[in-house]
Amino acid sequence: MQNELFSTTGNGGQYKPQRSRWTLFMRIRGYEKVMLLIMGLVLLSVVSFSLGVERGKRVAGIENNNIDQAGYTIQVATFRNRQLALQEARLLLNEGLTPMVFAKGNNIILCVGKFSNQDSAQPLLMQMQRTYAGCRIRRL
Repeated sequence: MQNELFSTTGNGGQYKPQRSRWTLFMRIRGYEKVMLLIMGLVLLSVVSFSLGVERGKRVAGIENNNIDQAGYTIQVATFRNRQLALQEARLLLNEGLTPMVFAKGNNIILCVGKFSNQDSAQPLLMQMQRTYAGCRIRRL
């Protein structure tokens, strides 16, 4: 009977609880573990998104520097149908010009050339006005 109440392990008769390695993890309930996992995933998503936005800003900054050097273009026409705008852009490309197609609202804008100032665009503007009435110089 005494053997059941007292152990003979030699610990001086004192009670020493056994500690498990995962006590904190074991104390967290199942639904709390799921919530912590979801919060961790949301935090990871926000951080990766913000890093992607910063990288995108750097890439856009490089592309915008090229556009800023060529700040003007000649707006040739405005279309509602994208296919017609692309067809007209192919015709201009066959003539040796550099067409650009932009979407602005419901309209598709067809432009030609990149120029650093308005004076350098004037000769091409005169040439384009023979074919396309209403051409104008605009900022990029």
